[in-house]
This record gives sequence, structure tokens and C-alpha cells, in this order.
Amino acid sequence: MAELVPLANPVYFQNGQEIVRHKSNDADLYVILEGHVNILTDDGDKFFDAGPGSVVGELAFLDAGPRAANALASGHVYALKFSATELRQLMCSDKELGFFILANLTRVVCARLRKADDELDKLMDNAHDAWSIHD
Repeated sequence: MAELVPLANPVYFQNGQEIVRHKSNDADLYVILEGHVNILTDDGDKFFDAGPGSVVGELAFLDAGPRAANALASGHVYALKFSATELRQLMCSDKELGFFILANLTRVVCARLRKADDELDKLMDNAHDAWSIHD
């Protein structure tokens, strides 16, 4: 992990400050050390809360696509920002470290996908129950 330290840029955010913007094309990765970040849809619906130890920006980092959501500081937030360009270069030059980073980011994405699947299942069950005819 010593290889990552020189790439980590400490950043601070105030309450309500934007960390990432939906559909923007940057792909930097953030690791939340203190505070909480609200991950929101473009119209303000809350996906989840990212707290200490959470990663923000993993989708855009992984696929170089536009940001999938907004991320706003909920109170004071202290995080480490990793430049996508620099981190990708390191991952290419050190394949073992690159694999380790990708494996961990994959776990993050899978956990969030499983949670989203559970939430979707609940919504579908509720919709089905609302439209069912009861005797």
C-alpha cells in the first residue's frame, strides 16, 4: 500500500459541497476518511450514504464513463482523492497492485449492486401487492 501514499491527495468538503457531479467526465476516486457523503440521483433522490472507509467514484474510475450520480458532503468530509490518470498508470506498472485495487473495487460495486437488487425486489413486491385484488 506504500505505493498509493504518494498518489493520495487530502481533500476537505463542507456541508452540501459537491464532490462529484452526475454525468461529468472526470474519473477521480475518493476514499472517505471522516464524515458522510450523500450519493444522489440527478433529481435529488438518495441512493445511499457513504461513510468512513467508503469509496466514491468507482464506476467512472472503472469504466471511464460519465459519473453515475451526484455526491454531496453531508457535514464536514475529509477524504483522499486519487487522480484517475495517476492511479491507472500505477496499476499498469504494478500488475499485482492493480489486481488488488480492481478486486476491491469490484467488491464495492458488487455489494452496491446486490443492495440495489434487494431494494428493487422490495419495490416490485410492493407494486404487486398494491395492484393485487384482495377478497
